[in-house]
Amino acid sequence: MNAQHKLLAFSCAGLLLIAATGCLKDKAYDDHMANVVIDKNSKVVEVMGPIIGSYGQVLNFSNGDTTFKMITVNLASEQPAPEDIQVTLVVDPAVITEFNNRTDGSLAPLPAANYAFQTLQITIPKGSREAELNGTIRNPAFLETGKFALGLRIASTSPNYPISGNYGKQVVELRVKNKYHGLYQATGKFIHPTAGTRDIDEEKELVTVEPNSVQANLGDLGGSGYQMILTINADNTVSIAKFGATPNIDYQGPNTYDPATQTFTLNYSYNGAGGPRIIREQIKKK
Repeated sequence: MNAQHKLLAFSCAGLLLIAATGCLKDKAYDDHMANVVIDKNSKVVEVMGPIIGSYGQVLNFSNGDTTFKMITVNLASEQPAPEDIQVTLVVDPAVITEFNNRTDGSLAPLPAANYAFQTLQITIPKGSREAELNGTIRNPAFLETGKFALGLRIASTSPNYPISGNYGKQVVELRVKNKYHGLYQATGKFIHPTAGTRDIDEEKELVTVEPNSVQANLGDLGGSGYQMILTINADNTVSIAKFGATPNIDYQGPNTYDPATQTFTLNYSYNGAGGPRIIREQIKKK
């Protein structure tokens, strides 16, 4: 499963952000503690997605209703489907409740007036393993009024195939792209207490979290899962919060955003063995 955390967004000018997050049934899977034995002859229907994290894709649209791929259903099997398999899904708000309880989240079910499905029955064709479920978001600007998601669950299959207990449901989170979302070039220094100083010079994608906040790789440690949330305050100062594998954010300041040049100037650190790691970087939009 792909564990990359990648969010998408939309603005009234033309992009939609969806982030789909897998929901697990038991804590052992959630904590990566389960021992799993897979029978090569088994055939299980599941929703494709990560155990923990999010994924998605950016889609263009003109102001108005937007139809796009929400999730992919997969036949987990060594061999492709030996026959057509009809999969019936349902919209289930309980999936969102379960996710919120597990993550201390605050997602609300998207009102029925703001989405539509031409069908919730999709077919994995004979000789294939996958089928896509498309959905339509109505009045996408409504998403700016809160934090909304759709909970989707596999209800049945025909012919009757086992449905995955851990991958049989998914939360599709919908967010509004803010003006800070985009590709940036980061330059600066990473100062390690024992290994010395190294240069930072890399492209970063800053991704919408809230109307005034974005998620970004911390320093040059994105490949290690170290990330941060940058919140742009009314006076263009920037607050930094830990995210992902980042253990803490201890020192902040001065941290600012220049709207004229679309540049973040950041000074922060986190503690580790041997002392603090200090990062000083500028992140400028491309």
